[in-house]
Amino acid sequence: MAANFLIVAANTAPDYQITCTRDGTDIDLSTASAVDVLIYNKSTKLQTNSGHTTATITTASAGLITYRAQAVDFPSKGKYVADIKITWSSGTEILYSQAVWKVRNAGA
Repeated sequence: MAANFLIVAANTAPDYQITCTRDGTDIDLSTASAVDVLIYNKSTKLQTNSGHTTATITTASAGLITYRAQAVDFPSKGKYVADIKITWSSGTEILYSQAVWKVRNAGA
């Protein structure tokens, strides 16, 4: 189940905690060498965080990662989704739509 966040555009705090799942089961990230968060604007299909995708593995056995956003990740109101890219020794795996942000403009 995807994490859901309600935020204001350009928020950079707090950090986002996301549990990586495959078919509803938490993924053990103990052997992963890297995890990246790929954020896309749902309307434009454009990636908003292409320069800074690295996440920190917080609790590997539970699949928990932490991602620190930058202001460009959520520049304006709309819906944003995140795929998670995991690098394993055998290759890469991309988990579809692991987090969703509903964003509104400030003062709206």
